[in-house]
Amino acid sequence: MSKKLKVGIIGLGSMGSTHLDIYSKIKGVEVVAVADSIQSRLDGSSKAEGNISGQAEGGVSGLSVKKYLDGMDLINNSDIDIVDICVGTDLHYIFVEAALAKNKHVLVEKPLARTYDEAQKIIQLAEQSTCNIMSAMCLRYWPAWVFLKEAIENSTYGKCLSLNFRRQTSFPGGAFYSDDNQCGGALLDLHVHDTDFVNYCMGLPDAVFSQGYKGPSGGVDHVVTNYIFNKTNASPLVSSEGSWTMQEGYGFNMSYTANFENGTLSYLLDGEETLKLSRDAQSENIKLKEGMGYEFEIRAFVDEILSGNKTNLDLLIQAAKTIAIIEAEKISIETCSVVAVKA
Repeated sequence: MSKKLKVGIIGLGSMGSTHLDIYSKIKGVEVVAVADSIQSRLDGSSKAEGNISGQAEGGVSGLSVKKYLDGMDLINNSDIDIVDICVGTDLHYIFVEAALAKNKHVLVEKPLARTYDEAQKIIQLAEQSTCNIMSAMCLRYWPAWVFLKEAIENSTYGKCLSLNFRRQTSFPGGAFYSDDNQCGGALLDLHVHDTDFVNYCMGLPDAVFSQGYKGPSGGVDHVVTNYIFNKTNASPLVSSEGSWTMQEGYGFNMSYTANFENGTLSYLLDGEETLKLSRDAQSENIKLKEGMGYEFEIRAFVDEILSGNKTNLDLLIQAAKTIAIIEAEKISIETCSVVAVKA
């Protein structure tokens, strides 16, 4: 029997708990250590909640693992093969740097880093390392978005004419989300999902025009962006909206509408998940692969390591450039102007 990869998770908030649950379902890995600066999360007396069904289902109660208050102590555990970093965005770089220095494989939650400068430093570390590193941009693996990307690339319904993405919820609260310096506001923490998918699916936009306003984080917490592609006149209209300024009790939803020459795809996750195709004066529901992007991204990362494949630097670089787009969006909001994306 082959040796299992030993995993240590740093951060037991919503995503750390989600990852903890997913690893328990994957053969070839086992979680052997967790770290969190909040003692009650370590002893199981408190637990973070997710904003959609299936999130944050993992728990430490009854789990026989090593527990640390300091993530650096976990990284120094020589038994650990994979460090899964689910701490605040402003701490991503220092933990990635420390983990790679100890020759650990690294999965780091989105976004890759708090700033594009830090993201570029992570790219440099990845290029010099023999270990694998992945940025957990889950929409790249979410079945409905995989379906959309394939439809665009294969011209399944003809040329794509327009794409619109929307992601909305009420303010999550807490010290981290209340500090723009840590989280980057909804602009970076929430809206990054859709900006990254635009980058992943369509390539780096030439420029952006964004409008938005500040909210409880102290940063931009509601944003609407048009992504401008100057490569050809045939480029589709691409836009997205992200917000966590909805009133308390609103819940969470994410959606997209993709209009093609010969059909329209409309997706909505709002309690239930649906993908509808409209064409020839009729509509039909598309059956999607069961599961969430979190599971498929972690499985892809584990498979990459077990198969001996190297880090997909193209995808990692793309995740870094997504932050450059976000930073251009912020400047666009501040100046009320079209801003070129420099990455």
